[in-house]
Amino acid sequence: MPLPEADARSILEWRYAPPYDWYNPPPLSDEAVANLTDPQWQFHSIKAGNNLVGYASFGNDGRVTGGDYSDPAIDIGLGVAPTLTGRGLGTVVLQAILEFAQTTFQSPAARLTVARFNQRAIRLYERAGFQPTQEFTHERVAYWVMVKPLGENAHQPLTARPA
Repeated sequence: MPLPEADARSILEWRYAPPYDWYNPPPLSDEAVANLTDPQWQFHSIKAGNNLVGYASFGNDGRVTGGDYSDPAIDIGLGVAPTLTGRGLGTVVLQAILEFAQTTFQSPAARLTVARFNQRAIRLYERAGFQPTQEFTHERVAYWVMVKPLGENAHQPLTARPA
């Protein structure tokens, strides 16, 4: 569902433990709420019942300066509530995001940009069928751009993380 103001306020209060604190959102402010709820960024809530478990953005918000985004694909940014990370929920959340992208956007592929230090996310994306297509550095952080074709192969189930 498009991100309502209450969910934007909740997300802006999320704080991750190191080294993932790099992903902490800006402090809660009316300006930050307005940015997250601005339709141009296409932020959406991901809920289990009435509980906010994560968010996804579709389009330019998922891009990082320095990457080559010239190939057609829907760029996806995402986050899971810090209290829920590391519990194996990423597979379900990513699958929901990909199903939404498949049915909502006319795009041949889904694309993610991920910091190279985030091996937990990279393993999830690789299990989901994403492949790295480029590496670049922006402000001393190395990134991978990862792509997965959408279409007839998009609905194959994601495999669970090995124990």
